Order: sequence, then C-alpha cells, then structure tokens
Amino acid sequence: MKEHSLEVLEYKKIIKMTADRAATNIGQEIVNNLKPVNNADYIQERLAEVTAMKSMIAEFSTPPFGGVRDIRDDLKKAAKGSVLSTDAISRVRSTLRGVSELQRYLESIKADLDPRIVEREYQLIYDLCSDLQNRPGLVREIDRCINEYGELADDASAKLKSLRSKMDSIENSIRDKLDSIIKSNHYQDMLQENIVTRRENRYVVPVKQEQRNNFDGIVHGQSASGLTLFMEPMAVVRLNNELREVRAKESAEIQRILQMLSSKIAQDEKIIKRDLMIITRLDSIAAAAKFSLDFECNAPEINEKGLIELNQARHPLLKEDPVPIDLKLGDDITTLVITGPNTGGKTVALKTVGLLTLMTQTGLHIPAAANSTVAVFKKIFADIGDEQSIEQSLSTFSSHMHRIREFLAESDDSTLVLMDELGVGTDPEEGAALGISILEKLQQKNAVTIATTHYSQLKSYAYTTDEVENASVEFDIETLKPTYKLIMGVPGGSNAFEIALRLGIPQEIIDRARTLLSDESIKVEDIINELNQERNRYQKLREEMEELRDHEKKLKEKYEKMIEEQQQKHEKEMKAAREEAEAIVEETKKETKRIISNLKSKDFTQRSEVDRAQTSANQNLKELSEILEAENEKEKEKIDADEFKEGDQVRVRSIGRKGEITSIDRDKKEAQIQAGIMQVTASLADLVKVDIPDDSEEKQLKNYRVKKAQHVSPKLDLRGERYEEAQYKVDKYLDDAFLAGLNEVEIVHGKGTGALRNAVEEVLEKNSHVQDYRLGRQKEGGMGVTIVKIQ
Repeated sequence: MKEHSLEVLEYKKIIKMTADRAATNIGQEIVNNLKPVNNADYIQERLAEVTAMKSMIAEFSTPPFGGVRDIRDDLKKAAKGSVLSTDAISRVRSTLRGVSELQRYLESIKADLDPRIVEREYQLIYDLCSDLQNRPGLVREIDRCINEYGELADDASAKLKSLRSKMDSIENSIRDKLDSIIKSNHYQDMLQENIVTRRENRYVVPVKQEQRNNFDGIVHGQSASGLTLFMEPMAVVRLNNELREVRAKESAEIQRILQMLSSKIAQDEKIIKRDLMIITRLDSIAAAAKFSLDFECNAPEINEKGLIELNQARHPLLKEDPVPIDLKLGDDITTLVITGPNTGGKTVALKTVGLLTLMTQTGLHIPAAANSTVAVFKKIFADIGDEQSIEQSLSTFSSHMHRIREFLAESDDSTLVLMDELGVGTDPEEGAALGISILEKLQQKNAVTIATTHYSQLKSYAYTTDEVENASVEFDIETLKPTYKLIMGVPGGSNAFEIALRLGIPQEIIDRARTLLSDESIKVEDIINELNQERNRYQKLREEMEELRDHEKKLKEKYEKMIEEQQQKHEKEMKAAREEAEAIVEETKKETKRIISNLKSKDFTQRSEVDRAQTSANQNLKELSEILEAENEKEKEKIDADEFKEGDQVRVRSIGRKGEITSIDRDKKEAQIQAGIMQVTASLADLVKVDIPDDSEEKQLKNYRVKKAQHVSPKLDLRGERYEEAQYKVDKYLDDAFLAGLNEVEIVHGKGTGALRNAVEEVLEKNSHVQDYRLGRQKEGGMGVTIVKIQ
C-alpha cells in the first residue's frame, strides 16, 4: 500500500488506538508494525482470531498478560554465554509466570465448557497457544535462588549461606568494637559525631580534622568541607580485612549462581522465546478485540471481486456520534460519484470506505453491521484534501493532477481509487470534462472508483454511463444543515438558490440567476429535484408502511398473549380440578377401607351390612373415577395434533420415560415414541414437550455457559504492589468491573511517595472504560484512595 494513502486515510491513528490497548510492550510493537495485506486467506484467519478473542473477552475476561516483559535482549545474552544480572533473571521469571497464568486462564475456560463450544468458538486461540511449553522447573530454580525483590537469597547455595552468616558475625564484631569507641569518653573530643559509617566498603568513624594525629587509624576519605575525616580505627583493621575477604568469596559465589541460572535459561532460550512470541501475539489479538468491543465493530465478509457493501458503517475517528452510511459498489457498479454541499459529509464517506478497507486488510474488525462486505485490493490510491505544495511550487490543481497521474499509470482490476473534489482548482467546465475523462480511463482499467464532486456534468455522466452510479449526502433545506446521510442512486443538488432565498436574497435576484443558467444545468437540477421529491415520497410511504407493520405486529403479539394467558388459566384450573378430584378419590378409598375394617371387626351377623357398605363405597369410587376420566378425555380432545411433530423430544407422563417422536397418527391423536431401546405408542395427551433433552447440544451449552457478569469486588487494594504489577492489575480490574456492570469502584493505593497513585492515574487516563476519577474524600481514605466512575 502507498504510504501516502495510509496517511491521508488516517490509518496510523487507528493502529495507535489499537496498540494502546495492548498490555505488553511487544504486543504494542506487533500492532504498530501491522500493515494492510492482500492475501484473502491470511486476512480471513486474522479476522477469525479477533472474533474468537472478542467472544472470549466478552464471555469471561481479558486474558492475563501481567508480568510478561520484553526479555529478547536478555535471552540473546544468555544464549551467547553472558552472565545475566538478578534483574534480568527476574524478568525472565516474571515472563514465565505470565505464561503459566495464561495457561491456567485457558485451562479454566476449557474445563467449564463443552468441547464442542471450545472447538466452534475458541479453537483458533487454543491452536495458537498449543505450543506454549513454559518451564515450571526453571521458575522453581530461580525462585529458590532469587527472592521477590530481585535479590539473591541466602538459600541459593549452602556456601552462600555460610559466607553470609560469617559476614554477619564479623560485621557484628566490628560494630561492637566501633560502638565501644564512639561511646568511650577518651574519643569524645576527637569524633565529629558519634556514628559508624562506611567508606570504600570499610567501617569507619567521623574524626575531626585537627584530631587526625591523635586518633590511631587509617584515613579513607573526608567530608566536602574537609573538616571531617573518615577513619578506620586500627582496632578493626584486621576484622575489616577479614570481612573484605569473605565479601570477595560471596561475590564469587553469587557470580557462580548467576552463571548457573543463566546457563539454564540459555538451554531453554528457544522455548522461552517461542512462548514470549506466542503470548505477545495473543496480546496483540486481544488489543484488536478490545478495539472491536469499544467501537462496536464486526468482522466483514471479504471477497476478491471488488464488491464493497457497507451497512451502518461509521468512521471510528469521529468523536461525536457519527451518522452511519450504507454503500454498495461492485458487480454492475464500479464507479460511484458522490455529490452534495460542502461540509456535508462527502469526504467523510470517502474516507470511511478507504479506512474500513485498510482495517479489513489488516485483519481488524470494522465499525459496521455484521452483514457488511469488503473487497481485498492490491492497491489503494487516495487523493483527498488540499495538498498544495509550496516547496514544489505546485498549485492545488497541479498537486491533484500529479497524484492522479500516478493513479492512472498504476491502476488495474485490483485497485481502489478514492478522489476528493475531482477536477477542482481550475475552470469548472474544463475541470468537469477532465474529471469525466479520468473516470472513463479508470473504468477502462476496471478499477473500483469513488469520487466526490459538485460539478453537474459529472452527475449527468453518472446517469448516462453504465457501471457508474450517483450518490449524494442529504441536505435539509428547512434547517439549512446537512444530515450527513448518504443516499445511493440520487445525485445531490447544489441548493444554492434555495439557501440564498432562505438567507434573505430577494426573489427577483434568484429568478434572474435561474435565467442565466444553461438549459443543460436547469435540466439536470430539475431531474435532481424530481428524484429527491420522489425519494422523499417513497421514504414517507415506507415509514408509514413500517408503522403499519409495527402496529400489526403489536396487535398480533397482544392477541397471541391473550390467547396464551387464557389457555394457561384454563389449564391451571383444570389441573387444580383434577388434583382435587384425585385427592377426593384417594381419600374416599382410605375412608372406605377404614369403615370396612371397623365393620369387619363387629359381629358376624352384621356381615351383610358390611357387604352392602363395601358395594356402595365401590360404586361411589367408580362414579368419581368415571367423572375424572371423562374430564381427562375432554382434555385429550382439546389436544392440538399440530402441537407435536416428528423429531420432538417428549416425556411420556404415564411411564415417566423420555424419548423422540418417530411418527404421529393425527386422527387417533397418538404418537410412536423411541425411548431408548423401547418403542412406545402413547396418546398425545400423555406427552409433555421437553424443550432441551439431556444429551442435546443446547442444554449442554446452557449447562456449560459461564456468565461474564460474575462477582467483582468494588474495591481493589494495591498496597505493597510494584509499579508495573499495579498497572496491570488496575487495567484488568477495570475490564472485569466494566463487564460486571459496576458503576463506581474504589482503588486503594496508599499515600506513601505517590508512586502507586501515579501508576494508577496513568492507567485511568488511557482506559476506555473510565468516565471520570477523583481522589477520595477524607472519610473515603483521602489521598490514599482513588474513586473511579465506570462508563
């Protein structure tokens, strides 16, 4: 792609906005190095990766990239045999821990999801991370040798521990002797202060200059004024010498340990480097996904046929709510001529098409509807704005022609050409003629072209030429303001006379001006006005039709809801009645048994009475059962056979089994059910639909789905954290708080030196979820707390 096109279409601003969303330095570097490509397969894969990551962030949270450092130079040094510093080794450890944290994040998602969901939605992410190996053994070894503050631990080796223990013992002896000296009355007049300090790595005391000859010791330095000498008493010279020897041994042991750790890092250099590249590339994908979420973007369909179809497309750099545009180009139309008033949105429409095409060919989602389509071009040329060059002594017109000459020479059937105000800067008649000729040449080369203009001749050319289409940006005559809507198929009028009249120019001047127009100009303007009137009528009719459809839809929904409510009410009443009847039958059975039992226990002569009572009870039970059965039969008759269909998953109430309907006899209102290995014939009234079977994908999706709005604490405590770790935690916390729907959160950083507060403010300034922030009030924690509003 031409660098000039990237510049005028403001592509680099989009790249920077995306890079700012990366968590690691290398991730930012990867994004900043992105360039548009013309390999459709590559673009499709990049878009799919961003889609997968976007879904992952929306459903769960942003993958963790905390602790990942730029250790490329450290790895190179280790590979060459150099001994790494404790800081460098700590950076390697921090990065490896970051890899482990990312692996745990991915494993936790995988464990909570159905494998089919992982394969369908996130497989690209897991494929990318499949080569992550990490080196937990190396991390443990570094942890054993270097503490969390980046210092070599005493337990790094038995020898180091012994040497440091000996050093402590010698230092204690030296301090004891020096303490006795500075507390001694004998030395009070000689000492400048009663303190022990160090010079040249030896313990000394401050002695007055004039007492130099009276103090038995060795001078190791003096104060800036020269009034104080720092002297080592002879009483501790031997101990200081011994301490120096032990320190030298300690230094050698430290060097040996660092060499050992550096060698281990060198052995795994390729693996660590690969892990670093994978995790930072994933970070760059996450940055693109965050951009997509922040700007409500989607992945467009791509093609290599020159077809562009943008729906609800917005320019991402417009700060206030931009008016979406719809635009279609390709197939039968290869050239689009956009007309309309100045500042009406012609240039914005032109830039939107160019920028969204560049974003697509970079693998970025675009701020447009999901059903948008973007073509892949090998060349994109843009001539936008006034590029007058004082240095080259080129006029505006000459500057445009210089650029267009290049377009004409290099364009072909895989080229997108964008030209703003074609033919401007010279005589209007000649400029229009030249513009038509340029468009004809580009059409011959099969280039896809979009040009803006206010020349009527180009509008006529678009009307009368195959594969050329008019478009316009709408202008509201009533308010004298552009609406910024792009209207395909209709050219824009100049509206000069209407605007002049509304601004107070006398009618007679307007009428005279019309007589001075050429017949061709009048004809073109009349056609445009008629088309606009026709379009407005059509638009009004369409809006009325939509209102009628909405009204009809609401009435239908209301009616269906009423029917459903009545049906539910009836079913509820019938269910209650059946349950009551069944309860009566059951109670009657129990009562009958009790009575019969009592009667049987009486005298044998009363058996005939018992028999009569039993017969009567049975008759009553039979009548109740018949009534209940009749009610059930009525309910069965009301069953709509169309409610069920083959393939429905159902439960047979009478036997408590679930299965699938294999066939239906709608006359008999019966169905054949395959319930496991059983083939069951059941009445439709005996069936209950099971919305989601146990083994269906839908139920498993529901069972495995992890809600994104999980509990997030409204307070984050950073006290004790390091600068970079704090920034990472704040950034991740803000993402989680936003997804959880928190409106306000509290970040505790403490007062201290203010370094943590500064670290927090740096993140808050850049984070897109932050609406506002302030320091806490006295009752909230004052300077030690920052209150953040989430938008």
